[in-house]
Formats: sequence, structure tokens, C-alpha cells
Amino acid sequence: MNNSATTRTITKIALEYNGNDLGTAEMISSNCLLSSTPEGQYLEMKTVSERNPNVKKWALTGYISQPDEIGRKLKDEEFAEIATKALDKIGVTNKNQYRLDIHNSTKHKHIHFVVNRIDISGKCTVKSHDIGKRFGDAVREVCKERGLLTDIEIGIQKKAEMLKSLTEAIRSENNFDDLILAMKKKGFEIQLSSNIKEGISGMRIVMEKDKNFHTERIYKAGYKLSEVSNQLKISEIKSLFEVKKAVMEVQRNADNLKVFRENLQQKGFSVKIQYNGDFKAGQKNQVKDIWINEINSSKEKNGFFLRKNVGFSLSAIDSGLDDLVKSLSQNSVNNDASNHLKSGTNESLIDIAGGLLGDFLNPTYVSQDEDELLKKKRKLRR
Repeated sequence: MNNSATTRTITKIALEYNGNDLGTAEMISSNCLLSSTPEGQYLEMKTVSERNPNVKKWALTGYISQPDEIGRKLKDEEFAEIATKALDKIGVTNKNQYRLDIHNSTKHKHIHFVVNRIDISGKCTVKSHDIGKRFGDAVREVCKERGLLTDIEIGIQKKAEMLKSLTEAIRSENNFDDLILAMKKKGFEIQLSSNIKEGISGMRIVMEKDKNFHTERIYKAGYKLSEVSNQLKISEIKSLFEVKKAVMEVQRNADNLKVFRENLQQKGFSVKIQYNGDFKAGQKNQVKDIWINEINSSKEKNGFFLRKNVGFSLSAIDSGLDDLVKSLSQNSVNNDASNHLKSGTNESLIDIAGGLLGDFLNPTYVSQDEDELLKKKRKLRR
């Protein structure tokens, strides 16, 4: 559930906007206001705010917006109850003036509020410190009480779906253009950013159903790749596509592992073979996987697909390469033990990536305060 709250000094325009919304707004609730017009209500609020001249930003304004699949199921009265309970948790009382309006002109049904922080006795009941965070926490509390998904929980689900679809598309496609088309078929828009030095340098993933052109100036739909996964980097995807391109080029003229390895080495890649069971020189060994890495690679960390000091597993980055592995190994007898990757000390990147994705699909909710504490502890360990 998206939400926002801020303190500010307002004019009558704020209440006029809340009460209009292209003619579709509906005032669902108000408190301590006698007038029925936005202009009259503004004058009433302004008069009360002057009872506490020390508070300049006397108004609290904001909105609550549910995803369309949830928001349209909520009755207006239920939406208003969520808003009033959340406002109550941050200090709004039955002595504060406020107006709540349901807006229906945009894709996502949402509720706007204008609250006078100064109550009718002249007391400021709503503190401005961290008001956006406190209101967001309050909305989540109310949602949990009512059994509704919070914005954090909805975000976790969406990012998990994005990561699953993205990794599937990466394995099936060989370049960014085809990746964009594949993700579009899955219901996602891929937005790439670039610069002169690095070329493609960033990615944003947006669910097509979440696009809302009416509110894109307020907040961007979708998530950056770093928000979807801290394991999968844009540089890793670029390297993965480079490996795929090299493999497709050399496989045309390679009918065994020896030639395949030599051709890839000429392109700047090292090759290690992972066999099933113990390696036996001078005999046919059943190939389990082929691992390819850039020679003199500066990458030192594990990625989503990339394994430190080993590279990319062909079976992990492209399920269609299984036939290639079988055809290359069918008539190959390998005497070079130095290029053998011991099975006992290695596991497939499919298993590693699958484990990471599994953890992501079954997240444990961590509050923002707990998350900040964990970040501080990590810094202290460095």
C-alpha cells in the first residue's frame, strides 16, 4: 500500500484539489468542519491554526493508495477507516480538523487527506519529525490488523516475481534486445540506462500492470536491478551474454572438447570441465558441466550466476547448451587433469542460484529499524 505524508503550509487550492479530482472525488469523511465547500473549510482550518502561531507548517497532507487488485475490493468506508486509524496512530485526535477524499480518476483508487495539526484548543498534536516514516509504519500496522498486505510485503512479492522471470529470460536469450522482448512477453518492461564509459550501466524493471501515467511524476513504478537482487549485477549479465556469444561462435567449428577449449582460449576465455565421478586420464569421462571464465578476470565475488575463480556454468546460463556439452564430450578422451574441476568441491550454479531465488521467494519480513541495525553491524565488522 503506497502512502505519503508531509507537513506544510497550504492554501485553499489544496482542499480544492482534494475535492475535485477531475470531477470524480468524493468526500468520504470530515471532522470539526462546518462548511461544505473547500474554500470555507480552508478558512476554518486557517483560523484554528492561528491559535498556535509557533507552528508555521500547520497542515498535514498525503495519500494512501492500494494496488488496483486490492483497492477496488475495499469499500470507501473501509478505506476511510484505514486512513483515520493510521492518522490516529500519529497524533490526530477527534479535536483535529480534517477532510478525507476518495479519488477514482487514476488507475489506482486512493484516498487523500488534509489535516490541521493544530487542534481546536490550539495544541499541535502531530509532530513533524520523521512524519513520512511514522505514517508509513502506522499504515502498515493498520493493514496487518485488517489482514491486508503492506507495501513492503507487496514489494517483496513483486520483486520475487521479477527476479524469477528475469533469470529465466537471461537463460533463454543471448543479448539485451532479445531480453527486453522476452520480458515484455512475461508482462514486464525493461528500462536500460547507459553511459559513455561503461555502455549499459543500469536496469529498471516495471510490471506492465503497475504503470500509472497519472502518478509517474510522484513516484516511479518498478524497481532498480539492485533493489530486485543484491546478487545479480548488470556487469554480470553483460559478461554472461559475452560468454554465450563466444560459445555460439566457436561451437560451429568444434567437434570435440579439445578444439572447443582452444578456440575459446583464443577469444580470451578459460575452460574447465566438470565430470561425473572421479576423473580418469586416457579414458572417456562423462561430462557433467563446462565452466567458462574470462582469462585474467578481475571479478572476485560470487554473483547470481558467476562463481568466483571458476566463471559461468554452461548448464546454468543456458539450458539449451546441454546438447552441446553432450556432443562435445561424446568422442573426447581427455588427458589434461589441470583442466578438470573436481566435483567433490563444487556444485552447479543452478543449485546456487536456485537456492538464492528460493530464499528470496520465501522472505522473512524485517522492519526498517531492524534492517538499519543489521546494516550498522555489517559496517562495524569491516
